Amino acid sequence: MLTSITTPPRRTSTGALSGVLYVLFFVASLVIGGVTAPSGPIATPYSSDQVARTFLFADPSALHRSLQLTGLLQMLSALALLAFVPVLADFVSRHGSSVRAGLVRMAGVASGVLLVVSSAGGWLLSMVNSLGDLAVSRTLMNLTFITGAAPAIGTLGLVLWQVSRTALAARALPAWIGWAGSVLAVASVLSLLSLVAEPATLLIPVGRYLGFVWFLAVSLLLWRRGGTDGTE
Repeated sequence: MLTSITTPPRRTSTGALSGVLYVLFFVASLVIGGVTAPSGPIATPYSSDQVARTFLFADPSALHRSLQLTGLLQMLSALALLAFVPVLADFVSRHGSSVRAGLVRMAGVASGVLLVVSSAGGWLLSMVNSLGDLAVSRTLMNLTFITGAAPAIGTLGLVLWQVSRTALAARALPAWIGWAGSVLAVASVLSLLSLVAEPATLLIPVGRYLGFVWFLAVSLLLWRRGGTDGTE
């Protein structure tokens, strides 16, 4: 008697799509924040007091609205990243080692928490900016920029490195993802130099925006392959 063997349908993992949400929420924060922000140059920790004063106090109501919307969307982005970290850690645990998976968890959570602090700082800035105190407003602005930029990207670079090297060693993901992630990981970690050298700030958008492409690709691949299992 012959029995038929049916192939189970391909399993997908909706949790893996949190990586897509991480990117979409952050990009939305940049677009909406840019549209609602007051016109003029954007201040950074390296800007002069005059540039910072113009940015902070030229149009307080527009800046208030922009900071609150940006803070909300970046908070959602941070929460999505925190939800994606266990998916990446599980992938590394299956195809690499528990030690590497632990590093992914620690670095990923650190990056997500830094983004939470950054978005909360932006929301606080929107509340106190109307006081017109340059010292207080600039302190909060610098805190928001610093926590959400190099430290968040640098710690996330450690995640990229562990996932990429694991993927290459186990051939669990396309090779280009492994090599691209390795290069982006190095750029992301080196962006920490921006804390002491302004030219290194050029590495921040490299690690962040090109990293978005990497996260989208990995998130969708893991979703298609069932979340953590890279084998067919």
